[in-house]
Amino acid sequence: MTSSDRVRVGVIGVGQIGKHHIDNYAKMPNVEIVAVADINQAEAQRVAAAYGIPHVYASAHDLLAREDIQAVDVCLHNNYHMPATVAALEAGKDVFCEKPMARAYVDALKMWETAQRTGRKLAIQFVTMFNSAAKAAKYLIDAGHLGRLYHVRSVGHRRRGRPFVDGYGSPTFVQKEHSAGGALYDMGVYHIATALWLTGNPRVTRITGRTYQEIEMDARRREISGYNVEELGVGFVHFENGLTMDIIEAWAAHMDNLGSSLILGDKGGVRLDPFGYFFSLGHLDFDATANLSAFEWRLHNVAEEGDAYDSPQQHWIAALQGRVPLIPSAECALNTMLISEGIYLSERLGREVTAEEVLAHSVSTARPI
Repeated sequence: MTSSDRVRVGVIGVGQIGKHHIDNYAKMPNVEIVAVADINQAEAQRVAAAYGIPHVYASAHDLLAREDIQAVDVCLHNNYHMPATVAALEAGKDVFCEKPMARAYVDALKMWETAQRTGRKLAIQFVTMFNSAAKAAKYLIDAGHLGRLYHVRSVGHRRRGRPFVDGYGSPTFVQKEHSAGGALYDMGVYHIATALWLTGNPRVTRITGRTYQEIEMDARRREISGYNVEELGVGFVHFENGLTMDIIEAWAAHMDNLGSSLILGDKGGVRLDPFGYFFSLGHLDFDATANLSAFEWRLHNVAEEGDAYDSPQQHWIAALQGRVPLIPSAECALNTMLISEGIYLSERLGREVTAEEVLAHSVSTARPI
């Protein structure tokens, strides 16, 4: 297709996330939403009417049978990501899927392998790859200003922000049978995947980690939620190229902040929040900030492709139009699944685990669509 063609999209799932994605597409002149599918027909009809979407289906398979749909956006619960994505890829559609990639590494691997076999594009929603600090860090790294990268830190922090028990969201967020994990799967996937993208997504060799649920919570909300996931996850990862990564992800912690994600190289270092670039010249040490607003302005008005990196969905559509190469979010998401599941396996076995062990222990949690 050409850069002027509108991409014809079908959306599977019109829950909270699905509505958000549809609202984003509705603002994009290069997208036409052809159809939505959801088992909740009343809600699907209501959403379709609100956005002028002409076709509504109760079955995702009926939507996928349409030959006029090029791309599918999967906005379902984690257990349905793999079946819906694989079905769409095999139907000849390109797929954009919500994070996390799946509930189990083995399911994420099947998604990735199916995309490779069918030759279709697969992307995972990681909004953190498109913020100004991440783009600036990537700019510095690609230009060689950090030199050889040797360590990366992935950080996420809420003081007291556990879903449902701390006052927002639904109980499914804190039930392992629905979400597979807590802070690591909800927030950590964003930060880990972004760190992997910035460092070239090297192959994982070994993982160790621990998870915690220590801080008191409202007793009534604990009981009715069935809370059984972690509020804090920590890990350490070794990669084939010698790079290492430490991870700390907190839904709740008695601390004002846990610092920032960062990347260390032998020529310089980058901190993402607040953005900083640090390097030395002889006896001089430099702590540099950057005008990120001016950086974004030039990406839009000099490079003339800034809008293709404004958000995950805008980038996805631009890549389908052939305007820009697709950021390898699916590859980073697959490695993120390996790391996250490796932390849980390390906790369970009480020792460091290899990437091969994670695959051997991974069990599909997929449910048919």
